[in-house]
Amino acid sequence: MTVRSLLAEVSRAAEIAASNRHRFMVILCSKELDERVVKLAKRIYKKHRKRTDEDDLLVAGRSDFLEITRKYFDGEFLHYKDSPKVLGQTYSSLLIDFTEGFHPNDLGIIVETIKEGGIIIAFSPPVDAWENLKSRWHEDLVSEPYTVEDVTGRFFARFMRRTMQAEGIIVFDADRRKIVKHYEFEPKEVSREEIVIPEDIEIKRKLYKLCATQDQVRVLQLFERFFDRKRERKAVVITADRGRGKTAILGIATPYIISRLERILKRPVRIMVVAPTPQAVQTYFRFLLKAMVRQGMTKYFAKETNGMITVVNSKYARVEYVVPRRAMMEKDMADVIIVDEAAGIDVPVLLKITEGVRYMIFSTTIHGYEGTGRGFSIRFLKRLESDESVEIEKIHMEEPIRYGRGDPIEKWLYDVLLLDAQPAELDEKDVEAIKQGKLEFREINKDELVNDEKLLREFFGIYVLAHYRNRPSDLAILLDMPNHIPFVVTVNNKPVCSLHIAVEGNLDDGTIEKIKEGYKPKGQIIPDLMLKHYWDFEFPRMVGARVVRIATHPSVMDMGIGSFALAKIVEWAYGKEMDWVGSGFGVSPELLRFWVRNGFTPVHITPQRNEVSGEHTLIVLRALKYDVESVVENLNSEFTRRLIEYLADELSDLETETAVLILNSLRKSFEIPAPRFGKVERRRMSKYFQGMSLYEYVSDIIRPLVRYYFSRTDREELDEVEEAVLVGKCLQLKHWSELPGEGYKKYRLLLNAVKKVWRWYYGED
Repeated sequence: MTVRSLLAEVSRAAEIAASNRHRFMVILCSKELDERVVKLAKRIYKKHRKRTDEDDLLVAGRSDFLEITRKYFDGEFLHYKDSPKVLGQTYSSLLIDFTEGFHPNDLGIIVETIKEGGIIIAFSPPVDAWENLKSRWHEDLVSEPYTVEDVTGRFFARFMRRTMQAEGIIVFDADRRKIVKHYEFEPKEVSREEIVIPEDIEIKRKLYKLCATQDQVRVLQLFERFFDRKRERKAVVITADRGRGKTAILGIATPYIISRLERILKRPVRIMVVAPTPQAVQTYFRFLLKAMVRQGMTKYFAKETNGMITVVNSKYARVEYVVPRRAMMEKDMADVIIVDEAAGIDVPVLLKITEGVRYMIFSTTIHGYEGTGRGFSIRFLKRLESDESVEIEKIHMEEPIRYGRGDPIEKWLYDVLLLDAQPAELDEKDVEAIKQGKLEFREINKDELVNDEKLLREFFGIYVLAHYRNRPSDLAILLDMPNHIPFVVTVNNKPVCSLHIAVEGNLDDGTIEKIKEGYKPKGQIIPDLMLKHYWDFEFPRMVGARVVRIATHPSVMDMGIGSFALAKIVEWAYGKEMDWVGSGFGVSPELLRFWVRNGFTPVHITPQRNEVSGEHTLIVLRALKYDVESVVENLNSEFTRRLIEYLADELSDLETETAVLILNSLRKSFEIPAPRFGKVERRRMSKYFQGMSLYEYVSDIIRPLVRYYFSRTDREELDEVEEAVLVGKCLQLKHWSELPGEGYKKYRLLLNAVKKVWRWYYGED
């Protein structure tokens, strides 16, 4: 079959795609990327460009690919490592490099920039080469002591299998000059809903005319009643799959919000825009500037940082992007908080950011690359809905912006990256079986997992629903890396808990020496931290199982399934003669209780909050051997000693409940000098206990005493609120207003707690 046949097939595909407002793909397979294949791509592109008369081409790949294609194509050239830069951008055509595989996250971001009628030309190895393809991406990720030779390319094998079954794609063998997969597409739904702007509106028609879909019109209509509220606080929640225009519509709506609020407040409005990264909100700012001009706010100053807009200032408002960590501290300065890609931010952080805020707007992706929105819906919205002071309006956007409904390339992308995976549907029989303890646990053979599409989708679907920070790369790492292992808990053969375990440790002397000098080993998270922060040179030689993910089906949470799964993982690791089981996670009181309840001990915390998610990461360990017990005890003891000092500094903003839980996990007392107080100090304390003095006048005595108190395992038991007040005031140095309790009760709570500590220390009141 000749190239002429391929060009005819491309013409047919282009015609069908254009009439349905869809995209299509041509994959050119060859053993090597040479000028012959690039010239063929040029012929295909030229033929398509004549038809569309659009030439905003994106070329994406690695350096070698970009170098050879520059000779034949004009367009925007993008190295894979810079793929986040095109989030929110739109192009009419794409050349993409599959010659050495690709990073799964890059694929999703780049392909979604192509609009309706667009062609995607991919350069690929031969179809059969995908069966065990190992890419540079694998080389970058494989954990020591393994090498790329130990990697099995299951992800790429499945990728090509699913691609060969997908609609909207032509696969051409350029070496044999033969079409190995013909274009197929059967339209199943109306590609675009007609845009109708309502008549009775307060928001200017000029702003409505910026809407690209009727879904966007509906969202703008919702903002017409944003300031009509029956409760003290108002929240709008917008959910959508990727590419539905939710970020753009926020930018379009903002000038109206500014106008209304400015009239009420009689001063410039302050709007805080929160998102995991500044790239995520560039579309927001682009549409904000367009909408401001249409609203009549033509004089403004847009500040850029690293080529990205981060602040827009005018006499009407200051609109500023802030990272989640900063938002937590500055939320009280904002009149309106807009949180975009809210699913990429941890729930406790979201709650902190929005605490007491009057006007809140959330938008989040249901299936995407920044995080998954269903966990946000299930975990965050439930908490928000339980707050009687908040009135919530929700809206879901379905229609794509760049292409019509039913686009086969979107369907293919969601399939190969498992973005649309769903867990098994559970019925009453399943719930009853869980209550009766009829749970089964097993390690999944990875070849079985990748070849059983139903199991794979149900296994990964639990992550999509339960966890806020999933990436397509998680699937590839689990399937391909030799030290990553999947486990599952099932009821009636339905997955109800998915686990991802990484085997770490077993490092040799050479690697340990390199780590001492600052080298960061790949995939050795816990051994690396234990060596660098505690200078324990033996720990990296041990072997352990790190729990990368443990997620329970959202329909059956809080039924003991996670604890059952952890117990089984400990049993499995013990059977493999491992030394420890551990994990690292964004700490919250709820999660910490779960791990401590299951016998795990905190040993490390990151003093700084993660800039993106706004959380502190905590490391926990459980020893599996007698001699490792003392190692974990010593690590925990030293960690607690440091924590007491951190709480007055970098960890002063740590949730006090979390701080108390960590302090109460102390396994072995550590030595710090016992405070010694003379007659004067004891008299001062006596006056305090009699109510004749204030805490502020004796804090110099109380603080060292409290530090000593938390260094001992044989300390006096306090009730929860007393502990919280004691830690919050004496170790975190919080203001009285930040402590639990009402009015004067806080002072009484602290007084009682200090009395008990004093009595424990001195045996007197």
